[in-house]
Amino acid sequence: MVEHATGVADLVPGTAPAPDAAAKAVTGTAAGQVTVTAPAEAGGLVELSAADGSRVRLGLPEAEGVAGVATGSGTVVYPGAGGEDVDLAVQPTTDGGARALVTLKDRSAARVHRFDLDLPEGSRLAPDGTGGYLIVREEGPGATAVLGAIDAPWAKDARGKAVRTAYRLEGDGLVQTVSPDAGTVFPVVADPKVSLGWSIYLRFGKAEVKKLAGTSVYHFAAVATVMACAKIPNAVAAAGCGAALTAQMASLRSQMQDAAKANQCVEWKVSYVGVITGWKRYKC
Repeated sequence: MVEHATGVADLVPGTAPAPDAAAKAVTGTAAGQVTVTAPAEAGGLVELSAADGSRVRLGLPEAEGVAGVATGSGTVVYPGAGGEDVDLAVQPTTDGGARALVTLKDRSAARVHRFDLDLPEGSRLAPDGTGGYLIVREEGPGATAVLGAIDAPWAKDARGKAVRTAYRLEGDGLVQTVSPDAGTVFPVVADPKVSLGWSIYLRFGKAEVKKLAGTSVYHFAAVATVMACAKIPNAVAAAGCGAALTAQMASLRSQMQDAAKANQCVEWKVSYVGVITGWKRYKC
């Protein structure tokens, strides 16, 4: 049922069970390798460890000491671990993430499930505007590092029909509420998906936007490198940022000019290797 809801194309098969884990899987991202560990029993913690040393741990909800059973596709199932009518599961994914899945077997199953979170030191959750959260850490004025994400929640019934669901934060926990309606066909599968992957957001205030917009095409990359890339604490990304600015100079300068005319601020998203992967204008 779980793999019917999620598919298996993005799953990473794990290694053989170990004393402390039902399975471990290694997946690659732009930030390097991420190791996903599914606990030997449901009462343990799902752990994601990135190459840069960051780590996220996730507790499964209402978990009893049920041993995990690994499938050949990569799913680890904990039958009945959330109660007689709730199964739990973990799926490592190819993008440096892991799904923690809850299967509600029938209408008597609990609708509210709490996942305790252990985030990287100095980080916090920030809403991403789509119902999910970014794992962020402030790196200084105008620079916010994104260490990972919790995707917007989803739930599906046995026919593949979407079921209403939402998150809320409660202390150190992520609480997911699933709200079936009269037409919902059980079982229902729902999940939080957590992923690790380093990126940084660089923000330019109105004065900085106007300064960059007024810079000649010959000097834009040099000025922007000092104003933007110098804010990046990661040396690899800082060096790559300068190269990216040179390569994307014309389009980035044009974007700054549009923002200046609209009296807006600008935000750039920079990857682990310094590539500017996205940008937006916003009211400020």
